[in-house]
Amino acid sequence: MKKLDIFISGEVMNLCIPTEKFAREAKWYFWFNNPKITRYLDQGMFPNTPEDQAEFFLSQKPNRLMLIISNKKEYMGIISLSKINLIKKICHIAMVLDKSVDKELSFYISLEAMAKLTEHAFNVMGINRIEAGQHVELKGWQQRLELIGYKLEGLHKNKFVKGNEVSASVSISCLYDDFKNIVKHRGSLWDSKENMKKRYNQLPQKAFVDMLNNFFEQERANYYKQIFLL
Repeated sequence: MKKLDIFISGEVMNLCIPTEKFAREAKWYFWFNNPKITRYLDQGMFPNTPEDQAEFFLSQKPNRLMLIISNKKEYMGIISLSKINLIKKICHIAMVLDKSVDKELSFYISLEAMAKLTEHAFNVMGINRIEAGQHVELKGWQQRLELIGYKLEGLHKNKFVKGNEVSASVSISCLYDDFKNIVKHRGSLWDSKENMKKRYNQLPQKAFVDMLNNFFEQERANYYKQIFLL
């Protein structure tokens, strides 16, 4: 299969331009059949096929920016901007990554991919706000995203439903003003793998999502209990 053209190059990864041929012949479809990858995704309840993936790619191509993540040797995931509204200057970002392809660098590949596409959204597309949602158990990933400007905005009880599991999810966002402040201080969201490693090691021991969850369980519960008994 012909190699995909690189759209955004990085230090430990590249973001490449998918094609219909790639959708039909590569492992793109298979990522959504792997239970380890889809554990915290809505996908995975029904099998995905190359034909399904190609149909999705063609239907979404006009409205969604989809890029294939490469560790510069193998393709290992997809990252996208969707719900793009250039009038309100807002969009949604999401990523699916097969960490087994590169266990050594996947920790950094995932974060640099998010950083590079975030920069593209702000600098090239003129976006002012980027949103995302995640399973509450992904708090380690959510904390890493704080290193590139993403802030926790909400905790949503019982929003994630898959099979017999009903769990909370969180909403996060990155604002252009926060992006500008980080770039002014650092030069870019991703300045180097080694610098990001140092920053990660300096993150607070207690994640903000834990603090928010404690607040929800105590103060919020007591507040509404009094109101509902009026």
